[in-house]
Amino acid sequence: MSVNWHKKKKVKQEGFTLIELMIAMMLGLIVIGGALSIYISTIKSSSDVVNSARLNYDLDSVMQLMVNDIRRAGYWGGAIVNSNAVSNPNTCDEGNPFSCGIGDIIISNKTGEAVNSCVLYTYDADDSGALTPLDVTDDVNLSEYYGFRINGDGIDVRSSVPSTANVDCDSSPGWEKIVDTGQVQISTLSFTIANYKCLNAAEEPYLNSCAAAFGAAVGAVGKVSSGETATEIRQINITLTGNVINDAPVLKTLQNSVKVRNNRIFTQP
Repeated sequence: MSVNWHKKKKVKQEGFTLIELMIAMMLGLIVIGGALSIYISTIKSSSDVVNSARLNYDLDSVMQLMVNDIRRAGYWGGAIVNSNAVSNPNTCDEGNPFSCGIGDIIISNKTGEAVNSCVLYTYDADDSGALTPLDVTDDVNLSEYYGFRINGDGIDVRSSVPSTANVDCDSSPGWEKIVDTGQVQISTLSFTIANYKCLNAAEEPYLNSCAAAFGAAVGAVGKVSSGETATEIRQINITLTGNVINDAPVLKTLQNSVKVRNNRIFTQP
């Protein structure tokens, strides 16, 4: 008689201890936290890039619009052969009406806004040779009074005014916003005249000899004599600062200079 003895092998089964589980969970949380941190940082960086691109696009577009339009200031369709471009600053009844009196470049500000935050100017858009506040020859209201101003946290452009009585930085209608203040807010807009000079009849340059008030007598005696024809060459400096709404650190400041193509020719008072 034979007996088969089957020796049963005992297998010891062991799981993770509580400490091992806690360490594994902690390591998992660290990995997940690191991944989330990288993800959030990437999203934030992408958002900053998008906001910065939006700000750059908006401010660059506004600056280019202002530079291109201000450059036209003083254009006169009546400047033909043998025409008299010399303006009388006292009466503005002769010469180029787009560079005399209310037709000349005026730097001011809307009530309640920073000084020099508004520029007004005119040019002969319809080549009529006359400064017309309202031209309905083609059934289209075409005003030849233009300007830019800061208004709150936005920028307005003046494209039409119904009469010369409304030619200032406060009057309305005629002003329209050109910045989406829901996306971008403007904190600074300023216009200054710099590097301008007057030439007398002999074309002798006198830097900064033109008075701040255009058409007024120059400060230094003997440079441009009373009754003498003078030519004023002008340059407008523009500073523009804005930031993305609700994201003040995304800030940009632009500075540009525009030489007015059309010089102002006048008889010195």
